[in-house]
Amino acid sequence: MREKGVAQWWWCVVLTLGVTGCSVVERMTLFEMGEGKAAPLPVVSDPVGLHAARLVQVSGGEGRFLTPVAVEEGAVVAGGGGEVLLVGRDGAVRWRVEVGERIAAGVGGNERLVAVVTEGGTVVAINVSDGSVRWRTRAGLLSVTPPLVTEGAVLVRGVDHRLVAFEALDGRERWRYQRPLPPLGLRQSAPMTAVGGKVFVGYPGGVVTALDARVGQPVWELTVAPPRGTTEIERLTDVVGPVAVGRSELCATAFQGRTACFRLPDGEVLVQVPFGSRVGVERREGMLVVVDERDRVVGVDLFSRGEAWVNERLQGRGLTRAVAGGSWVLVGDKEGFVHALGLTDGTIGGSIRVSTERVIAPPVRMPGGGWIVQSVDGIVSWVQVGGKRERARGVEE
Repeated sequence: MREKGVAQWWWCVVLTLGVTGCSVVERMTLFEMGEGKAAPLPVVSDPVGLHAARLVQVSGGEGRFLTPVAVEEGAVVAGGGGEVLLVGRDGAVRWRVEVGERIAAGVGGNERLVAVVTEGGTVVAINVSDGSVRWRTRAGLLSVTPPLVTEGAVLVRGVDHRLVAFEALDGRERWRYQRPLPPLGLRQSAPMTAVGGKVFVGYPGGVVTALDARVGQPVWELTVAPPRGTTEIERLTDVVGPVAVGRSELCATAFQGRTACFRLPDGEVLVQVPFGSRVGVERREGMLVVVDERDRVVGVDLFSRGEAWVNERLQGRGLTRAVAGGSWVLVGDKEGFVHALGLTDGTIGGSIRVSTERVIAPPVRMPGGGWIVQSVDGIVSWVQVGGKRERARGVEE
């Protein structure tokens, strides 16, 4: 029953008619419909070896999209109960702060400033140096998306897709933005991406909009996948996951739509494949990695413009978005496992369990190597590929 509750929060349908609501058809959700029966844990004949060290455990985040932020000293993590802390790679807690409310979204930020959003719609900005609260202010919206810190502002996204930017220095409101939306949309995290003074935002209806981060004005927009079908459910084509932006191209994927890369700024389609995703895309070194709606992991070669490899051995395991580092991509799953796949061929190099609960947020790449993984029950682990394979402390495989 716990997992079903998580799925209902994650993929329930939002009515975007001024007042945001959430409607789940009976008790079957889009997330559960996409997962199906989980494939057995793959047997790896020549494992590369994964090492997982449990760093800390915070309060559980069931029904919340809680993701760490990597910083020089380690990672800033949040628990659903209201705590935010900086933990080092050695597991030592450098600082800890209580925000006074349950946390609904976060952590988002950079080396200097991080932010979270509470269930009551309060944005709390915290200095990374010492854990002191720089400011807190009411955003007036419900959010499940980690805030984005860019261009001297903290950007917050509501479940109704309104955007509000606050001054990073003192929390004063800088601008608000809202665009027309279709009647139905997915209630999903939909992280924002900032590159070159612009904020790239994926919307329901398969649209990506680029905004000037300083003033909140749209610069341009393009359609990743137009809605198709006769019913509103069939026409759900929300852009999911963060948009991947390179030097001269943008890649994105839409639920029940397609995955495509576009040339900037004219929007010419460079690459497209006829399937979407529930979690988003990862772009690295000429390869686009997509976890499709059946949990197949697909590598798309951006030079040949076709599928380079497909791995079907993790179908139905409720995978996270893939995150690349070096020659590997990592994904988490609904049983608390993390899997490492080769970036160039998709071969599974190993799997390790970091928790007995679902990993919803994708692994976070650490600057000095490895990934930070946070599971629904609040276990935060540092995962490395290569070397001796060990279990996370206190977790049985």
